[in-house]
Amino acid sequence: MKTAIIKLANLVGETGLFQFLTPGRLPVFMLHRVTDTDEGVAGAMSADTLRRYLAYLARRRYQVISMDQLQRMLCDGNSIPLRSVMFTIDDGFRDHFDVAARVFDEFGYPLNFFVITGLLDRRLWPWDDQISYALTEARQQQSEILLPGGERYRLDFSVQSLREITRDLRNTLKRQNQGHIYDWLRNELYPKLAVSYPGEIPEDYRPMTWDDARDLRARGHGVYPHTYSHRILSTLSPVEKEAEIRQSLERVTTELDYHPEVFAYPTGRRIDYDKTDIEILKSAGIRLAFNTVPDYVRAGQTPFELARFSLPDSMADFLQIVNRFEALKEKLHRQPELPVSLLPTR
Repeated sequence: MKTAIIKLANLVGETGLFQFLTPGRLPVFMLHRVTDTDEGVAGAMSADTLRRYLAYLARRRYQVISMDQLQRMLCDGNSIPLRSVMFTIDDGFRDHFDVAARVFDEFGYPLNFFVITGLLDRRLWPWDDQISYALTEARQQQSEILLPGGERYRLDFSVQSLREITRDLRNTLKRQNQGHIYDWLRNELYPKLAVSYPGEIPEDYRPMTWDDARDLRARGHGVYPHTYSHRILSTLSPVEKEAEIRQSLERVTTELDYHPEVFAYPTGRRIDYDKTDIEILKSAGIRLAFNTVPDYVRAGQTPFELARFSLPDSMADFLQIVNRFEALKEKLHRQPELPVSLLPTR
């Protein structure tokens, strides 16, 4: 029943009705990894799936807007077109350049890259990806580790799956002070799992280069900072916050010969950044900042908490967001006088 309702809603959505009923809303999609092989990184979107989404937008004459266009809409008061959409991709891995950018180029659409500058400098690779790597390579089925905050944490592969353990440990570490998380990985997690610390960034996590980033900008894509080391800002001291933000801005400015005015928070939940971070961004000349709260961008909202949807694996889910059915459901749910029977089924 639910599938039939969604299918019907998406057919209605193609008429533009939902966009007409919920104007001024822009879906900004977020990707992380894209692969064109059957042996890509776990959780990556296939290039073929991405290509199908973009082909749909092209057939329906959607406008895929650039970051400069969005900035004019939000900062200068220009209206958000009804049939519009935007795409971003986080971190700066090699597949972003080799695969994702190539697919977008096929359609002449801009893609906006938020890069971890320490990754492009090959000084580090993201702590959350190191969790996945270390657990995948683990030699110990059971282990007790000491978390950065001093608490003991037990891993047991006989009780939980690799996926469950990875998700749980990542979520636990998101709540810890991350000031020394890279030292903790090397000195605590890897030894306790009997895994050798990689001397080089593993192939699956290889970054793009600054030459790649310059090439992307020359092809009409956007490249912006995503901090230096991807540590969660709200867990850091004021001095560390300032260094994370300003160092990443300086590296982008130096390497790409322009001053970026756009930023994305690591992890990006509302608890992952605070007023201090926003004030640092403002003082550094940033005008737009993105989180990862699944919602539409609207004119008139604070430009330092712009929402993004994770790009779904399902075409039906993609269409619900693109055609603004999700926006209509939200609008109707806010109307208490409507009977429940008239509300769309999620």
